[in-house]
Amino acid sequence: MKFKTILAVCSLALPLALTGCDGGGDGTPDIGDNNANLVACIGDSLTQGYNCEGASYPTRLASMSGKTVSNYGVGGSLASYGASIIGSVLNNKPGYVCILFGSNDAIRGVGTETFKSNIRAIVQACKNNKSVPILGTPPRMIYGHTLYDGDAKRMGDAVKQVASEEGCAVIDFYAAFGDGTQYINEDGLHLTDAGGDLIARRFNDKI
Repeated sequence: MKFKTILAVCSLALPLALTGCDGGGDGTPDIGDNNANLVACIGDSLTQGYNCEGASYPTRLASMSGKTVSNYGVGGSLASYGASIIGSVLNNKPGYVCILFGSNDAIRGVGTETFKSNIRAIVQACKNNKSVPILGTPPRMIYGHTLYDGDAKRMGDAVKQVASEEGCAVIDFYAAFGDGTQYINEDGLHLTDAGGDLIARRFNDKI
């Protein structure tokens, strides 16, 4: 398994806003001995950048944030894959973990409770490590993938429920993408240049 790491100039400033779970008393997150300037992005092809226009969103995030961003996206992966690798990801001591799964779970008809269990496992591992988890819902699906759009929304609702229960930041990309035509390319699943930019900007707002 090959992981691609994208490096950016590291900022020396600590984050100024609470963006996830268990913040400090002054409003900053308690990240223990993790690196505030290291961000891990885990997910499927939307994170990896496969068939997406332009740079992957983790590459864009590195440029926007000035932080080091590691891309652990693997095309075709499910949330169960994220749960299986999160331990090795956290060994690198990221201050923040951006989590974007659900599209493939929707396509493969994974049950809601199974999906929620895997997302929760990722979040709880992050919290136990004092890395700040930031959840994203899968975007809507259009064109040739419209058949799966209802399941994408179902997965997104599950992500928001886990975020509420775990007290973590969540970004509703399903809603943010509107009808999807500006942000999803002609295959109905992967990101246009505008889509990759939107995801990177929204995650950057949370770190």
